[in-house]
Amino acid sequence: MTDDKEIALPADPNDPEDRPASTAGLVMAHRGRKLQLARTGLGLSQEAFSGLLGVSSVELQAWEQVRQKIPEDVFAKLLDIKASQ
Repeated sequence: MTDDKEIALPADPNDPEDRPASTAGLVMAHRGRKLQLARTGLGLSQEAFSGLLGVSSVELQAWEQVRQKIPEDVFAKLLDIKASQ
């Protein structure tokens, strides 16, 4: 397991608004992107998809925009949704 503070990508020294990205942050971003790609691949809106997952659309949006960590059980639900489509 990696340290949440471990820097995977340093900030661009030429961009005053850029920030370093931690390993944990990159993993979280990747998971959010996978969730969004699964939803759009199924042709579902955030509202419809969140209903299938049993969460609010606000929660789903926060996960897709990498503002909150995605709970592990969500990916298990995702597999069930994909199998039933």
